[in-house]
Amino acid sequence: MKKIITLSLLSAVALYATNGDNLIGFGAQSRAMGGVGIATYFGAENTLSNPALISHVKGKEIDVGVTYFAPTIKTNGSKSAADQNFIPHIAYAQEFDAAYTFGLGIYGSSGMGVDFRDSGKPSLMSARTNLVIMKITPTIAYKKDNFSFGFAPILQYGSLKLSYNAGTPVDLGASNDFGVGIKSGVAYDITPSLKMGATYQSAISMTYKDVLSVASSKFGLSIGDTLEQPAELGVGVSYDISNFNISADYKKVKWGSAKGYKDFGWVDQDVYAIGAKYEKGGTWYAVGYNHAPNPITKDFGGPTKAVMNTLNYIFFPATQEDHYTIGTGTKITEALSIDSALVYGVKNTVNSVGVTGPISVGHSETSLTVSMKYRF
Repeated sequence: MKKIITLSLLSAVALYATNGDNLIGFGAQSRAMGGVGIATYFGAENTLSNPALISHVKGKEIDVGVTYFAPTIKTNGSKSAADQNFIPHIAYAQEFDAAYTFGLGIYGSSGMGVDFRDSGKPSLMSARTNLVIMKITPTIAYKKDNFSFGFAPILQYGSLKLSYNAGTPVDLGASNDFGVGIKSGVAYDITPSLKMGATYQSAISMTYKDVLSVASSKFGLSIGDTLEQPAELGVGVSYDISNFNISADYKKVKWGSAKGYKDFGWVDQDVYAIGAKYEKGGTWYAVGYNHAPNPITKDFGGPTKAVMNTLNYIFFPATQEDHYTIGTGTKITEALSIDSALVYGVKNTVNSVGVTGPISVGHSETSLTVSMKYRF
């Protein structure tokens, strides 16, 4: 297990995600359809989105994949060097009997970071940041008639690193922490074609000792070292007609009440995802769209405003809003299939003023997910 954790973290260095600091979806099929997955059945991949849905898995199934993530962050005309990342995921599900299914998910879920050490611009302070979050979710799902329920304790690992030069070089190194939370989900087949689902994920408190407190104190603020991954509530609907599936999800991400994020002025985020898939003869094609407004919208007053703008838009510019997605997959054999998804995040530009003057940050991104699914 230690080797798995290490591999996941090394693969996710400087991960820069999309809905705040969360990926829009997990797994190729979900990402191909705009990040849906609360009411849409994808197999073992649902361990990462709605644990209740793995109750539909027959036999055993494993999904192994990787996302190549290429963000483009340009601040005051300089491009962040943290622009290539590999994010792995593993999802496994095994049917025990007609009622119970076991699952396991291991995946990079959240993160953000920049690297302006070679920008040559004093306004960017040679800033380098790196937040990485990885989750392990052992899952149990129960199914009876048209109703299913899933529950997963979340074992979360986080790492935060920060360095900068505001006249004096400051390198706070990396601070790591483990946290525990829960994820649960329900799903109900209203008709054979129409399905609904709902999920809840608890907040998970993480403390990165002597990182945020030290950095903020040097800018005249007092912010603690706790950075709590926020609670999430989600609902989804999925409808099948002939060879087509149309799905939509809504999630509320509670940044505004998460310790650390609320101190930085983040507000709750409404995430909307919609996707469509056509499948025939073991091959599928999908498109999707995902929208979530920039969560960094609180307006601070006085000198605090300039400091918060600096920390948010230079150090952690999680400003992405709109994503368009496509994907395809096919069966190689009855047991083996290959899936892929391409996500494009449209450039979003935010203009503000920090402690070193005007800030203009533009954020766009492209990612490719490829996964292999094997049933046995």
